[in-house]
Amino acid sequence: MLEEPYRWIEAIRNRREYLEDQLQGASPVVGMAYKGGLLLLTTTPGPRKLFEVYNQIAFAAIGHPADIEKLRKAVIDIAHVEGFNLSASDVSLQRLVSFGIGPLMKDAFDEIFRSPFIARVLLAELTPEGGGFYAIDADGSFAQVGQIAAVAGTEASAKGITTRLKEMDGSSLELEDALRRALETWAYGRLLAEGNGEDVPDALRIADFLKQALTEIKVEAAVLERDRPTLSKFRLLQPADLEQILASYAD
Repeated sequence: MLEEPYRWIEAIRNRREYLEDQLQGASPVVGMAYKGGLLLLTTTPGPRKLFEVYNQIAFAAIGHPADIEKLRKAVIDIAHVEGFNLSASDVSLQRLVSFGIGPLMKDAFDEIFRSPFIARVLLAELTPEGGGFYAIDADGSFAQVGQIAAVAGTEASAKGITTRLKEMDGSSLELEDALRRALETWAYGRLLAEGNGEDVPDALRIADFLKQALTEIKVEAAVLERDRPTLSKFRLLQPADLEQILASYAD
């Protein structure tokens, strides 16, 4: 293998195509800033996809549930070791991504005799300045993406979500309005993925899609709340928090 570099390149190309195929049907994760902090929203048929990592840092992902769980545990372990060896204030999203989960996912992707992580990850951090998101792809490449973000099964879906969020700035919205915007943007991204990005959904189509989809799936949302009076700023929203919003799409 090492004597024939083109075979290694071909193997990497095949792994990339395999990951794209495995992830293309995934439900997007939408991340956005709102008046009270940062919001993450997605849908799931069962296993959770949104988690706390460390005080002001949250984790979200799409992909294989077992790989999501492995990556979640890895990020938590890295954060707590960092906090123990240094201090809680030294645990930053930039360090977790650059020296932790990014290299971990890249190593798994590059070593062609082991399975790569079938996952794309979105990490959020709340800071006094506002905070933001990092997106990490299945090959370990990562980018700081500001205060709006998405990971999705297709590039068209992720790009469509972030473009829509930029056009409809939600940083001054209260939580209820931010949830509504995130949910509609999730539906927009899902429709783009199903249509290969060729057909831009309008408001009526989004509403019709949500009316049907919400009878089959569970909406999952979490926030990093700036004014939360605890060291941990993470809160997983309960069904009661979402009930009124979801009911409005069932009419």
